[in-house]
Amino acid sequence: MTERRTIGVIGGGIAVLAAAYRLARQGQRVILWERNSYLGGQAAAFTVAGSELEYFYHHLFMNDHDIRELMEELGIGDDLIWLNSSVGFFADGKIYPLQGALDLLRLDFIPLHDRIRIGFVTLYLQKRTHWREFEQITAADWLRRAVGERAFARVFGAQLRAKFGKRYDQVAMVWFWNKLHLRTQSRTSPLQKEQLGYIRGSWNTLINRLGEAIRENGGEVQVGVGTESIEQNEDGTWQVSTTDSQTVTCDALVATVPSPLLLRIVPNLPDWYQDKLTGAVYQGAVAMILQMSRKLSDIYWLNIGDPSIPFTGVIEHTNFIGPEHYQGNHFLYISKYLDQNHPYLTMSEDDLFEEYVPYLQKINPDFSPDWVSQRWVFRERAAQPIITQNYSERVPEHRTPLHGLYLANSAQIYPEDRGTNYSIRLGNRVARIVQNDIDHGLIGPQKV
Repeated sequence: MTERRTIGVIGGGIAVLAAAYRLARQGQRVILWERNSYLGGQAAAFTVAGSELEYFYHHLFMNDHDIRELMEELGIGDDLIWLNSSVGFFADGKIYPLQGALDLLRLDFIPLHDRIRIGFVTLYLQKRTHWREFEQITAADWLRRAVGERAFARVFGAQLRAKFGKRYDQVAMVWFWNKLHLRTQSRTSPLQKEQLGYIRGSWNTLINRLGEAIRENGGEVQVGVGTESIEQNEDGTWQVSTTDSQTVTCDALVATVPSPLLLRIVPNLPDWYQDKLTGAVYQGAVAMILQMSRKLSDIYWLNIGDPSIPFTGVIEHTNFIGPEHYQGNHFLYISKYLDQNHPYLTMSEDDLFEEYVPYLQKINPDFSPDWVSQRWVFRERAAQPIITQNYSERVPEHRTPLHGLYLANSAQIYPEDRGTNYSIRLGNRVARIVQNDIDHGLIGPQKV
């Protein structure tokens, strides 16, 4: 029988919770440290209007099988619900519904033949299943050739610029293809309405259950406890010093920090691995949540195609999960992806709201700040790795070059984009790697 090992887990996001749960079920002695006062990372929720609401908006697609299987395994499969979604595109002062293929023909801010061309290109991309053919070209170059400069500038290019700013022309086509593929998989036909998934009671339902399951399998989950330092001992084990003055020796560590942060924590990694850790450029994200007495629009997910508007999208949560779940209040996310030096990352909540008001009035001229009873701003500096050409060659391995140290973060989710389903897949994969190394005697004290 394989000897039981002590596995330290740094972080409490969805990926590492899945990994910790799998390893605890395998009989390993798991200790998880999360610096924040809550588990779940960007998927976590907080209490508002008598219910739980995510800090950053979340939903699932029909082909998100990993999270569905995990919820069934944990006994909470019935809490996953599927609801009709509504998607729109804002351009030239107008909201255009994008519920299906026919809505493309109604995008009258571009000529009809451009709309038809976009439709055929969308259909073509839906049929493609091999992501590697899109890895060596940027989305901007591929889409310009496919739909023409005018349609690209007004539709696809506008979305790329809203998401990636000045780096919009560096993003590989594989990223765009994957996004399109995900959305179309939530419909059984181009004419059908999209359905998206949500977890009854918020993502905290899954997060809290994972924490319980780790404990039920003998693991420790320490919330509000961060790691001050980690050092490798001469025998290959790891010594972890925590913010509550613990010193713990672990046979292996799984770190879920962003790649550049791992380099600061463990500076003695080989040059070739350091190059991979610094190869990913992260965008930050700012989400302002407004609690309102009225809704801004009838659309759940509104993509912004107006270059004058300084945010990426408007996600009206209560057009998906109704306001009756929140004491009649309406909740709206204003989403913005940005560079690390963007002023929105440090701007005060009041100044940011004042900045946004004229643009909300551009979307709905009746909008008034008086509609807003509460507001919150949440920020994440390492929210989105930018997927550039040939990214697969630069993804850092989960097994770092240092014995017993493993990495699991969003920069390793590829060719899919980050998301809760793929975070769970990532956690499952890392747990298998660690367990395999334990089974083969590769984890634990080494002869010196």
